[in-house]
Amino acid sequence: MNRKIFFPTLLFIFPFIISAQSTAKEWYNKGIELKGKQDYERALAAFKNAISKKADYSEAYYQAGWCCNELEKYEDAVDLLKKYIPVPNADKKNKSNQLGFSYYKLQRATEAIIEYKNTIGLFPNDGIALRGLGNVYYEIAEDHDNAIEYFEKAIKEDEEDSKPIYYKLGWLYNDKEQYEDAIKILLKAIEYDSEDSGYREELGYAYYQKEEYEFALTQLNKAISLDDASKLGYYYKGLCFIATNKKGEAMSIYYKLKELDSDSAGELMDKINKMK
Repeated sequence: MNRKIFFPTLLFIFPFIISAQSTAKEWYNKGIELKGKQDYERALAAFKNAISKKADYSEAYYQAGWCCNELEKYEDAVDLLKKYIPVPNADKKNKSNQLGFSYYKLQRATEAIIEYKNTIGLFPNDGIALRGLGNVYYEIAEDHDNAIEYFEKAIKEDEEDSKPIYYKLGWLYNDKEQYEDAIKILLKAIEYDSEDSGYREELGYAYYQKEEYEFALTQLNKAISLDDASKLGYYYKGLCFIATNKKGEAMSIYYKLKELDSDSAGELMDKINKMK
Protein backbone atom coordinates (compact mmCIF):
# COMPACT_ATOMS: atom_id res chain seq x y z
CA MET A 1 0.00 0.00 0.00
CA ASN A 2 1.36 3.43 -0.93
CA ARG A 3 1.79 5.83 1.97
CA LYS A 4 0.58 9.39 1.78
CA ILE A 5 2.99 12.22 2.32
CA PHE A 6 1.90 15.39 4.12
CA PHE A 7 3.41 18.86 4.25
CA PRO A 8 2.59 19.99 7.80
CA THR A 9 4.82 23.05 7.71
CA LEU A 10 3.50 24.43 4.44
CA LEU A 11 0.89 27.11 3.98
CA PHE A 12 -1.29 24.72 1.97
CA ILE A 13 -1.51 21.10 3.12
CA PHE A 14 -2.70 18.64 0.51
CA PRO A 15 -2.05 14.88 0.64
CA PHE A 16 -0.69 13.28 -2.52
CA ILE A 17 0.47 9.82 -3.32
CA ILE A 18 4.27 9.76 -3.10
CA SER A 19 5.67 11.03 -6.38
CA ALA A 20 8.63 12.84 -7.88
CA GLN A 21 7.27 16.33 -7.14
CA SER A 22 9.42 18.29 -4.73
CA THR A 23 10.00 21.72 -6.29
CA ALA A 24 7.50 24.44 -7.09
CA LYS A 25 8.00 23.90 -10.81
CA GLU A 26 7.43 20.16 -10.50
CA TRP A 27 4.20 20.72 -8.57
CA TYR A 28 3.11 23.28 -11.17
CA ASN A 29 3.79 20.87 -14.02
CA LYS A 30 1.86 18.18 -12.16
CA GLY A 31 -1.06 20.59 -11.84
CA ILE A 32 -1.01 21.28 -15.59
CA GLU A 33 -1.00 17.53 -16.25
CA LEU A 34 -3.98 16.96 -13.95
CA LYS A 35 -5.82 19.96 -15.35
CA GLY A 36 -5.41 18.48 -18.83
CA LYS A 37 -7.11 15.33 -17.52
CA GLN A 38 -9.94 17.48 -16.09
CA ASP A 39 -8.99 16.36 -12.58
CA TYR A 40 -9.47 19.87 -11.25
CA GLU A 41 -9.56 19.07 -7.54
CA ARG A 42 -6.15 17.40 -7.58
CA ALA A 43 -4.83 19.99 -10.04
CA LEU A 44 -5.82 22.74 -7.62
CA ALA A 45 -4.02 20.92 -4.81
CA ALA A 46 -0.88 20.67 -6.95
CA PHE A 47 -0.94 24.37 -7.83
CA LYS A 48 -1.39 25.26 -4.17
CA ASN A 49 1.57 23.08 -3.25
CA ALA A 50 3.59 24.94 -5.90
CA ILE A 51 2.56 28.24 -4.32
CA SER A 52 3.47 26.98 -0.85
CA LYS A 53 7.01 26.43 -2.10
CA LYS A 54 7.18 29.69 -4.06
CA ALA A 55 4.90 32.38 -2.69
CA ASP A 56 5.28 34.66 -5.75
CA TYR A 57 4.52 31.96 -8.32
CA SER A 58 2.24 34.12 -10.45
CA GLU A 59 1.26 31.51 -13.06
CA ALA A 60 0.33 29.04 -10.33
CA TYR A 61 -2.08 31.60 -8.86
CA TYR A 62 -3.78 31.95 -12.25
CA GLN A 63 -4.07 28.22 -12.80
CA ALA A 64 -5.36 27.69 -9.26
CA GLY A 65 -7.95 30.42 -9.76
CA TRP A 66 -9.01 28.85 -13.06
CA CYS A 67 -9.50 25.50 -11.34
CA CYS A 68 -11.52 27.17 -8.57
CA ASN A 69 -13.90 28.56 -11.17
CA GLU A 70 -14.32 25.09 -12.66
CA LEU A 71 -14.99 23.73 -9.16
CA GLU A 72 -17.48 26.54 -8.42
CA LYS A 73 -15.27 27.92 -5.65
CA TYR A 74 -15.73 31.47 -6.81
CA GLU A 75 -14.60 33.36 -3.70
CA ASP A 76 -11.38 31.34 -3.69
CA ALA A 77 -10.97 32.02 -7.40
CA VAL A 78 -11.13 35.77 -6.81
CA ASP A 79 -8.56 35.59 -4.00
CA LEU A 80 -6.11 33.62 -6.13
CA LEU A 81 -6.62 35.47 -9.40
CA LYS A 82 -5.97 38.83 -7.74
CA LYS A 83 -2.46 37.58 -6.95
CA TYR A 84 -1.73 36.75 -10.57
CA ILE A 85 0.42 39.41 -12.25
CA PRO A 86 0.04 39.11 -16.04
CA VAL A 87 2.43 40.83 -18.44
CA PRO A 88 1.32 40.34 -22.08
CA ASN A 89 -2.09 41.71 -23.03
CA ALA A 90 -3.32 38.19 -23.79
CA ASP A 91 -2.60 37.20 -20.20
CA LYS A 92 -4.29 40.35 -18.90
CA LYS A 93 -7.34 39.34 -20.94
CA ASN A 94 -7.35 35.86 -19.43
CA LYS A 95 -7.15 37.25 -15.90
CA SER A 96 -9.97 39.74 -16.49
CA ASN A 97 -12.21 37.13 -18.10
CA GLN A 98 -11.69 34.67 -15.26
CA LEU A 99 -12.33 37.35 -12.64
CA GLY A 100 -15.35 38.56 -14.58
CA PHE A 101 -16.76 35.05 -14.54
CA SER A 102 -16.11 34.68 -10.80
CA TYR A 103 -17.85 37.96 -10.01
CA TYR A 104 -20.75 37.06 -12.33
CA LYS A 105 -21.27 33.80 -10.49
CA LEU A 106 -21.08 35.67 -7.18
CA GLN A 107 -23.80 38.07 -8.41
CA ARG A 108 -21.37 41.00 -8.13
CA ALA A 109 -22.43 42.81 -11.27
CA THR A 110 -20.38 45.99 -10.99
CA GLU A 111 -17.08 44.15 -10.53
CA ALA A 112 -17.91 41.65 -13.27
CA ILE A 113 -18.67 44.47 -15.71
CA ILE A 114 -15.39 46.22 -14.87
CA GLU A 115 -13.36 43.07 -15.52
CA TYR A 116 -15.08 42.18 -18.78
CA LYS A 117 -14.73 45.77 -19.99
CA ASN A 118 -11.02 45.60 -19.16
CA THR A 119 -10.83 42.80 -21.70
CA ILE A 120 -12.90 44.72 -24.25
CA GLY A 121 -10.49 47.63 -23.86
CA LEU A 122 -7.67 45.36 -25.01
CA PHE A 123 -9.57 43.07 -27.38
CA PRO A 124 -12.84 44.68 -28.54
CA ASN A 125 -14.00 41.53 -30.35
CA ASP A 126 -13.36 39.03 -27.56
CA GLY A 127 -16.33 36.66 -27.53
CA ILE A 128 -15.87 35.54 -23.93
CA ALA A 129 -16.02 39.09 -22.60
CA LEU A 130 -18.91 40.08 -24.89
CA ARG A 131 -20.96 37.07 -23.80
CA GLY A 132 -19.96 37.70 -20.20
CA LEU A 133 -21.20 41.28 -20.31
CA GLY A 134 -24.42 40.16 -21.96
CA ASN A 135 -25.00 37.58 -19.23
CA VAL A 136 -24.34 40.07 -16.43
CA TYR A 137 -26.72 42.64 -17.90
CA TYR A 138 -29.34 39.96 -18.65
CA GLU A 139 -29.29 38.01 -15.41
CA ILE A 140 -28.06 40.36 -12.69
CA ALA A 141 -28.24 44.01 -13.70
CA GLU A 142 -31.52 43.46 -15.63
CA ASP A 143 -30.41 46.02 -18.21
CA HIS A 144 -31.98 44.50 -21.30
CA ASP A 145 -30.78 47.12 -23.77
CA ASN A 146 -27.14 46.50 -22.86
CA ALA A 147 -27.73 42.74 -22.76
CA ILE A 148 -29.04 42.83 -26.34
CA GLU A 149 -26.13 44.99 -27.48
CA TYR A 150 -23.46 42.67 -26.12
CA PHE A 151 -25.19 39.44 -27.13
CA GLU A 152 -25.55 40.76 -30.68
CA LYS A 153 -21.86 41.70 -30.76
CA ALA A 154 -20.87 38.31 -29.37
CA ILE A 155 -22.79 36.51 -32.10
CA LYS A 156 -21.32 38.76 -34.77
CA GLU A 157 -17.73 38.32 -33.61
CA ASP A 158 -17.78 34.75 -32.28
CA GLU A 159 -20.94 32.99 -33.41
CA GLU A 160 -19.66 29.43 -33.08
CA ASP A 161 -19.11 29.76 -29.33
CA SER A 162 -22.11 32.06 -28.89
CA LYS A 163 -24.82 29.58 -29.91
CA PRO A 164 -25.86 28.95 -26.28
CA ILE A 165 -26.97 32.59 -26.00
CA TYR A 166 -29.42 32.39 -28.94
CA TYR A 167 -32.26 31.62 -26.54
CA LYS A 168 -31.47 34.50 -24.21
CA LEU A 169 -31.36 36.95 -27.10
CA GLY A 170 -34.63 35.55 -28.43
CA TRP A 171 -36.25 36.02 -25.04
CA LEU A 172 -34.99 39.60 -24.90
CA TYR A 173 -36.35 40.35 -28.38
CA ASN A 174 -39.74 38.99 -27.34
CA ASP A 175 -39.63 41.13 -24.21
CA LYS A 176 -38.94 44.16 -26.41
CA GLU A 177 -41.76 43.13 -28.78
CA GLN A 178 -39.22 42.65 -31.59
CA TYR A 179 -40.94 39.47 -32.73
CA GLU A 180 -39.38 39.20 -36.19
CA ASP A 181 -35.92 39.37 -34.64
CA ALA A 182 -36.98 36.85 -32.01
CA ILE A 183 -38.17 34.38 -34.65
CA LYS A 184 -34.94 34.63 -36.63
CA ILE A 185 -32.65 34.01 -33.65
CA LEU A 186 -34.87 31.33 -32.08
CA LEU A 187 -34.92 29.38 -35.34
CA LYS A 188 -31.13 29.39 -35.05
CA ALA A 189 -31.47 28.23 -31.45
CA ILE A 190 -33.49 25.24 -32.61
CA GLU A 191 -30.85 24.40 -35.21
CA TYR A 192 -28.34 24.45 -32.36
CA ASP A 193 -30.48 22.29 -30.05
CA SER A 194 -33.68 20.85 -31.48
CA GLU A 195 -34.56 19.02 -28.26
CA ASP A 196 -34.86 21.99 -25.92
CA SER A 197 -38.52 22.63 -25.09
CA GLY A 198 -37.80 26.16 -23.84
CA TYR A 199 -36.58 27.23 -27.26
CA ARG A 200 -39.83 25.96 -28.78
CA GLU A 201 -41.96 27.72 -26.16
CA GLU A 202 -40.31 31.06 -26.85
CA LEU A 203 -40.51 30.64 -30.61
CA GLY A 204 -44.18 29.64 -30.35
CA TYR A 205 -44.84 32.79 -28.33
CA ALA A 206 -43.18 34.97 -30.98
CA TYR A 207 -45.31 33.38 -33.71
CA TYR A 208 -48.42 33.86 -31.54
CA GLN A 209 -47.66 37.56 -31.19
CA LYS A 210 -47.25 37.77 -34.97
CA GLU A 211 -50.69 36.12 -35.31
CA GLU A 212 -49.09 33.22 -37.17
CA TYR A 213 -51.02 30.67 -35.18
CA GLU A 214 -50.31 27.54 -37.20
CA PHE A 215 -46.57 28.12 -36.90
CA ALA A 216 -47.06 28.87 -33.22
CA LEU A 217 -48.98 25.65 -32.60
CA THR A 218 -46.37 23.60 -34.45
CA GLN A 219 -43.66 24.85 -32.11
CA LEU A 220 -45.80 24.62 -28.97
CA ASN A 221 -46.89 21.06 -29.77
CA LYS A 222 -43.23 20.17 -30.20
CA ALA A 223 -42.39 21.82 -26.87
CA ILE A 224 -45.08 19.73 -25.16
CA SER A 225 -43.89 16.55 -26.86
CA LEU A 226 -40.40 17.25 -25.51
CA ASP A 227 -41.69 18.12 -22.04
CA ASP A 228 -45.19 17.03 -21.04
CA ALA A 229 -44.98 19.44 -18.08
CA SER A 230 -44.36 22.46 -20.32
CA LYS A 231 -46.46 25.07 -18.54
CA LEU A 232 -45.67 27.80 -21.04
CA GLY A 233 -46.24 25.42 -23.92
CA TYR A 234 -49.79 24.71 -22.75
CA TYR A 235 -50.50 28.32 -21.78
CA TYR A 236 -49.39 29.76 -25.12
CA LYS A 237 -51.25 26.98 -26.93
CA GLY A 238 -54.37 27.99 -25.05
CA LEU A 239 -53.84 31.59 -26.15
CA CYS A 240 -53.65 30.46 -29.76
CA PHE A 241 -56.99 28.66 -29.45
CA ILE A 242 -58.56 31.71 -27.85
CA ALA A 243 -57.21 33.92 -30.63
CA THR A 244 -58.71 31.59 -33.26
CA ASN A 245 -62.02 31.35 -31.37
CA LYS A 246 -61.70 27.65 -30.54
CA LYS A 247 -63.26 27.62 -27.10
CA GLY A 248 -63.52 23.85 -26.76
CA GLU A 249 -59.84 23.34 -27.52
CA ALA A 250 -58.95 26.19 -25.17
CA MET A 251 -60.94 24.51 -22.37
CA SER A 252 -59.10 21.24 -22.96
CA ILE A 253 -55.82 23.12 -22.51
CA TYR A 254 -57.17 24.77 -19.35
CA TYR A 255 -57.86 21.40 -17.70
CA LYS A 256 -54.39 20.13 -18.56
CA LEU A 257 -52.72 23.34 -17.39
CA LYS A 258 -54.68 23.27 -14.14
CA GLU A 259 -52.83 20.07 -13.22
CA LEU A 260 -49.49 21.82 -13.75
CA ASP A 261 -49.96 25.42 -12.66
CA SER A 262 -53.23 26.60 -11.14
CA ASP A 263 -52.28 30.28 -11.37
CA SER A 264 -51.57 30.14 -15.11
CA ALA A 265 -54.70 28.07 -15.60
CA GLY A 266 -56.72 30.72 -13.79
CA GLU A 267 -55.32 33.42 -16.07
CA LEU A 268 -56.21 31.33 -19.09
CA MET A 269 -59.75 30.76 -17.82
CA ASP A 270 -60.22 34.50 -17.37
CA LYS A 271 -59.42 34.95 -21.04
CA ILE A 272 -61.67 32.04 -22.05
CA ASN A 273 -64.57 33.60 -20.13
CA LYS A 274 -64.18 36.78 -22.17
CA MET A 275 -64.59 34.92 -25.45
CA LYS A 276 -67.75 35.73 -27.40
